[in-house]
Amino acid sequence: MAETKQNIRSVGLKAALFGDVNKEGGMPAEMKQLARTMKGTASFTTEADTVTNFYCEEEPTVPVETVASETGLKQVKLNLMEWDNDVLVEVFGGSIAKAQEVTIEGKKYTVDKFKAPRDVVQIEKALRVLTRYNVVIDIPRAKILARFIWNLAADQIAQIEITATAMSSASEEDGAYEIYKLGEPTA
Repeated sequence: MAETKQNIRSVGLKAALFGDVNKEGGMPAEMKQLARTMKGTASFTTEADTVTNFYCEEEPTVPVETVASETGLKQVKLNLMEWDNDVLVEVFGGSIAKAQEVTIEGKKYTVDKFKAPRDVVQIEKALRVLTRYNVVIDIPRAKILARFIWNLAADQIAQIEITATAMSSASEEDGAYEIYKLGEPTA
């Protein structure tokens, strides 16, 4: 009897895990969830490739040749709805100044401050997205761009928008991104 093909469906987000990029390629063994994701903000998109059309004078309304000249970006986007100073350093760069004294409204506090970098920083991470249906998207090397979306309104929560763009990995064995469905564990 012929084996029936299993179609894959994917719904929702179970976790987004970040790790250090392996210099040799592949996914790192250690990955962690930085924070919880704001509902409805997570997405994986692949942009259309850039195409160049060539026309001839004799048939000017349709191309005689079409060449894909550049692949479109592959990106995961999500908004973190909570953070600590370590998360801020992971996604923005910068540093943590420990035990800093501040005075606000006449009261003194000792706090650990996140200090944003003064220069442009390049953040790269490996990213693994797990869906509720156990479909996995692995990006061995991603450029991470982070920004605050911080509306100071009583009915809004501050968020950190993360855009992770797939980059070329060190290993020729890796895809720019890899998608697979988990089955039963083998060990």
